[in-house]
Amino acid sequence: MPSPSGEILHFAHANGFPGESYRVLLDCFSRDYRIIAVDRLGHSVDYPVNNNWSNLADELIAHVEKKADRPVIGAGHSLGSIVTFMAAHKRPDLFRAVIMLDPPFFWGSAGLVFRLMKFTGIADRFTPARQSSGRKRYWADMETARAYFQSKSLFRAFDPQSLEDYIRCGTVEGPGGVSLAYDVETEVRIFQTMPDNISRYNKIRGVPGCIIYGENSRAVHMKSLNKFTERHGFTLRASPGGHLFPLEKPREAAEIIKRELDQLLK
Repeated sequence: MPSPSGEILHFAHANGFPGESYRVLLDCFSRDYRIIAVDRLGHSVDYPVNNNWSNLADELIAHVEKKADRPVIGAGHSLGSIVTFMAAHKRPDLFRAVIMLDPPFFWGSAGLVFRLMKFTGIADRFTPARQSSGRKRYWADMETARAYFQSKSLFRAFDPQSLEDYIRCGTVEGPGGVSLAYDVETEVRIFQTMPDNISRYNKIRGVPGCIIYGENSRAVHMKSLNKFTERHGFTLRASPGGHLFPLEKPREAAEIIKRELDQLLK
């Protein structure tokens, strides 16, 4: 059902976390926005993962064109935040504003160093690629899978309902047990091809934006965020939590996003 305001919120997820994982966060906007969420970036044969994620930006553009009948508020977390920005840069006519949640990128000379690290393979030591490649993929049943995720430190700070949503949409039950719904090889490839060229993007004309980062995040590079917001005229705000704050404290994150949107859409 269309929202009373006619506004559309388009949301793109972090790597390894399908769009439905963010249901608690997105439900906070359901009264005022029509919600469109990308399910699994990078899993389409039409948009294979490539270096610096330009194909993923094209995938997001195609999703907006298919699902929305007017310019959207483009919001995204981590992977989704960067791809949303890239899509808005390429097709500003499709976006009213951009909200970037804890975007992990490097600027300028830091980007050049990261490019070299990717070329030599050293970057896998500093991105989650190595950890992702060793992810457990199969369980005997759903209760075993649930107990596994609940025991992992990565999920310890999650909002309980967000964790349940992640387990529900991030796994698939079959005759042989339970498996991940998210392709691990794709997840690793996305980490290995993270953009090193963000500082090459010029300012987006006519599309305001904001970066919201987790106060305890280890994923963001603050100098890069400051340089980015200076060039693009984006605002920069903090939210309680770490890199996964939209899933750890979804309601608090939603309130911060709403306050920023009130200013951006004036």
